[in-house]
Amino acid sequence: MIELYRKTDLQVPYAKVPINQGHIQGERNGYYTLSFSVLKSYLKSRTITIDHNTIFKVGNLYYGQVSAGSKDHQKIVSEFTAELLQTQVLMFKYLKELKLQDTTLEHVLRTLLEGTIFTVGVCEDIGPFNFEIKNTNAQNALTKLIEQTGTEIKYEGLKMSIKKNQWGQSATVLTKGFDFTMLNEDTDTSDVITKLYFQNSKGDLSGTITSKKASDYNFIREAYKEFQAETLEDLTVLATDYLQTVDSPRVSLSISIPKSKNLDLQLCQLVRIHNTVLNKQLDYKVVTYTKSLTTGEDTYQLGERKRDFADIQEVITQEVQNVAPDIIVEVIEKEVISAKTAHILNAWIRDLNVEYLETNFDALDIRKPAPLENIRNCIRIQNECIDYVTQELSPTEVIDYKNKDGQQIYYTAIKENPQAYQFFTLTTPKSIYPDLTDIQVDEFKVKVRKVLNEQVKASFKFDSTLGNTLYPSMVWGAGTDVSGSTQNGKGFIYKDLDGLVLKYITSIGKSHEIKLGEKGIEGLPTFDFGNIELPAVPVTGMDFFSNGFVVYYGNLQKEFIWVKDSVGRILSLTDKNTNQSISIGWYNTEVPGEI
Repeated sequence: MIELYRKTDLQVPYAKVPINQGHIQGERNGYYTLSFSVLKSYLKSRTITIDHNTIFKVGNLYYGQVSAGSKDHQKIVSEFTAELLQTQVLMFKYLKELKLQDTTLEHVLRTLLEGTIFTVGVCEDIGPFNFEIKNTNAQNALTKLIEQTGTEIKYEGLKMSIKKNQWGQSATVLTKGFDFTMLNEDTDTSDVITKLYFQNSKGDLSGTITSKKASDYNFIREAYKEFQAETLEDLTVLATDYLQTVDSPRVSLSISIPKSKNLDLQLCQLVRIHNTVLNKQLDYKVVTYTKSLTTGEDTYQLGERKRDFADIQEVITQEVQNVAPDIIVEVIEKEVISAKTAHILNAWIRDLNVEYLETNFDALDIRKPAPLENIRNCIRIQNECIDYVTQELSPTEVIDYKNKDGQQIYYTAIKENPQAYQFFTLTTPKSIYPDLTDIQVDEFKVKVRKVLNEQVKASFKFDSTLGNTLYPSMVWGAGTDVSGSTQNGKGFIYKDLDGLVLKYITSIGKSHEIKLGEKGIEGLPTFDFGNIELPAVPVTGMDFFSNGFVVYYGNLQKEFIWVKDSVGRILSLTDKNTNQSISIGWYNTEVPGEI
């Protein structure tokens, strides 16, 4: 049965209704949703009305409606969806600014609940700490509070309490096959640390500890970490607490428990289950559940005490600005594992698919020695183009390294971390810790040597030589034009419709070509009329225009622009392709027999 209340009276229900079908989904820290259906005939026969003012109660929790009833008159049931009343109310409480100094959990929670129907229960004595939010709702502020303090919310009726992550509480022991059915089990030991080398930031205190769980694994994995501590005793405590957060595998289970077992597990409750991969009993926390409101079974998602952001914060209690880089390394650990896999493949890659490829990153990499005379030679490959490039690098200047989409690239670890400056990521540290300063974020950025200038020494690509047909083309040399606006001083080899063309453009823009075609060598050296060259092949046609003419040599053509005098005589011709000109003389005699 579900109890029905009015928003104006949450003490006495105005009705109780049986459920046709229904379930509650819950996640850590208050994200509960209720879904159920009721027979329309039951509501009608008892004149029970459920509208937007109706509040549902299941167990000791209240739920506010998200959707009310079904408008499909063919259905015999009315369907309803609701969410936890506290979440619904706090979502609509806007906070322009809240800034609390040296505060406590109880004080912050009381401030967030001010003006609502909810009361403050028991809050852990954590503090003093600073808490600040702007332009958000009270629910988002509450979420930030529990993330910042490493705590969890407990709901009891209209009362809200905040408690620590209770990993120390006693666990409920469950037996597979008797208490539950296993739906899914995932155990990942890829980033488990079994031995920790540690020292303080000054470097005058250090030590080594081995995890009590080391014997559970068939491997030894070591790590190094620094902590802020003045004595060896304090340093050892910090190191021991930290190792306990990284010496267990990432484990998640999905289990199903029959209603007949009367096992009503709550969110964040600890349960102890035999792990088949490690062959030992492990404690898990209930992180989500779906509970049936009728018969059948309840399903639970269990997460082992590992990689909880709040857990890491509990261990490291220094100022955020000091420890953020260490925490960021923990969060990005999954990317490091992927990077290691890619690094191993460097030895032999069988199948590679990329959009853009550029060689010789070592020359840019400031972690490596500068190349000889600060000259970088590399190859670029994109689409169907290959460029052979020479770059002059600055001996002193560096710039941020970004990918081809303009995204900043960061190191996954920095400073004294064992994985410092080894692997890259696109994950910005600001997304993990918004309070980082620009200087701290800059420490994570990958830097490379600045390119002062570059030249393409050779290239292979596909060009359109005639019409829209693409032919393979090779360009040789960087050319003699330092501005790069012309092709002067470059050689070309390209395939056209019926042959292979070898071409060179001189430093003054003259073109020399040889064509290996169907008839053999068709190009031969061109005739040189001063600054204008004509191909040594027969003329196949000419077109005249108002300002010049075009001469056709089979598949080749030359375009000329003329300048005339006042009586219409041509005074000069300019090659339109090379912009080179010659003067024209006029005589009253006949053309001589030989020129």
